[in-house]
Amino acid sequence: MSLIAPLAQPQAGVDRLLRQHTRAHPEQIAVREFRNGQLEERTFKELDHLVDQTCHALIQRGIRRGMRTVLMVPPGREFLACTFALLRIGAPPVLVDPGLGISGLKSCLDRARPEAFVGVSKAHWARVLLGWSRSTIQHRFGVGEGPFPPGTYHLTDLRKKIPSMVPYEGPVLDRDELAAILFTSGSTGPAKGAMAHHGQLEAQVEALARCHQLSPGEVDLPTFPLFGLFGVAIGMTSVVPVMDFTKPAKADPQHLLDLIKNFKVTNLFASPALLKSLSDYLHTSGQKIEGLRRIISAGAPARHEEIERLAMHVTAETAIETPYGATEGLPLCHTSHQKILETRDHTLAGEGVYIGAPVAEVQMQIVEPSGNPEDQPLPTDTVGEIWVTGSTVSRGYLFDESANHDHKYLDSSGRIWHRTGDIGTRDQNGDIWFRGRTSQRIHTAHGPIDTVATERMFEGHQGVFRTALVGVGPYGSQRPILCVEPDPTTKIPHQQIRDELTTLAKQNPLTTLIEAIVITGPFPVDIRHNAKIQREVLATRLGGYLS
Repeated sequence: MSLIAPLAQPQAGVDRLLRQHTRAHPEQIAVREFRNGQLEERTFKELDHLVDQTCHALIQRGIRRGMRTVLMVPPGREFLACTFALLRIGAPPVLVDPGLGISGLKSCLDRARPEAFVGVSKAHWARVLLGWSRSTIQHRFGVGEGPFPPGTYHLTDLRKKIPSMVPYEGPVLDRDELAAILFTSGSTGPAKGAMAHHGQLEAQVEALARCHQLSPGEVDLPTFPLFGLFGVAIGMTSVVPVMDFTKPAKADPQHLLDLIKNFKVTNLFASPALLKSLSDYLHTSGQKIEGLRRIISAGAPARHEEIERLAMHVTAETAIETPYGATEGLPLCHTSHQKILETRDHTLAGEGVYIGAPVAEVQMQIVEPSGNPEDQPLPTDTVGEIWVTGSTVSRGYLFDESANHDHKYLDSSGRIWHRTGDIGTRDQNGDIWFRGRTSQRIHTAHGPIDTVATERMFEGHQGVFRTALVGVGPYGSQRPILCVEPDPTTKIPHQQIRDELTTLAKQNPLTTLIEAIVITGPFPVDIRHNAKIQREVLATRLGGYLS
């Protein structure tokens, strides 16, 4: 059943889901958060009213439909209010990960050419001192406690001037109208501004709800801001954890467990890095999670050991689910933890990681890496590059013709396809297996080697936390080097780990080309999920070490 009730006019926008649920369940708690150590709650009626007030305040001070607006507000009530308000107005919020660093943030914001900036005090002072989009930003709004730079309107003060309970009757938004700019994590190259349209965001909410059987009235614990927004749009109560959202691996597991217990949480989103810290903590403490209906993990392929360990500490009714997708399209595939564990032997044999069947909303093609989606699809079990199209997929990048040329394709029927940049195969059942990133393939004199498919063959060793395959040397004659991050709890000597993995590599024809095995410290990872290994950084480090 669709979450979206039919309207008399062809209006689009995720924010109308908030309106719809507010009418149906006005007194349900929409968001719970801790502010200055105190628990605060807002009902859907109160949140929707705050969104309306925010719309009026922004409109009165110059925000207009179509005006790209940087949003730098941490997850919680204000993040929800500002995001839904900008969507309701039709002023696309520009969302960039703070963890990109000073140069990364400046590059993204300069390229987005925003006309307005909504943020907390720290973000505004960084904007002023570092010159973010100085030539394009004309409207500035402060959220939360100050002080703010001169010329910044304090949103709280503006809201006080809005008459009580005056609804904002926004424009009729078109499904093809730009809704938001979502910057990628930049884990395998410069961050790109993916354009999300209102119809796409609606389709994503619908697809996520259907795939994971998410229902209005559930209680959600999101550790990723966008999932928190989608959860409220579905009609779920959002419980905001106290954590640094740019470092999910550092989240306090006991705090999360307390929230799950105290607020009867039914849904938890956890990146693979957080999944590991949580499963390790449960294993050490012996605790068990009660009441969860599901745990959703996305951002990178989940690891069998962590899923298996976590499954031992939840009830039989709890599903552990792993959707596959990207900033440019989510969800694309979907599977359960039972299927992942069932396919472990195939993963250890070098066939890649099972990521499930494509969701109903997308079409998927696997073609030669140099090809396009109108080429003849490759036969089953043949390695190629994954292309997708459908209602949950972004159509392009903002002001980035180079990225559009490399990653988008308009076919003869007018559909826009997205090149995921991932390597995979389709099996005889039509299901997809992920093998690694196209840009991170090792191109040896004997042919290409895929990273993830190869790495997982070594990760069954009890002394190994994870491995990363990198290529050193010129394209076409790269030397494959296996980097190893040992399990921090292991007592196995590093030399023994290296020797045993070397023996394992020599025994398998798929890995005999590996020239060296190097024990390293913790791997560099992406800032969004702390899970995608930055193999290019490792390769640069090893290039000097091995030369």
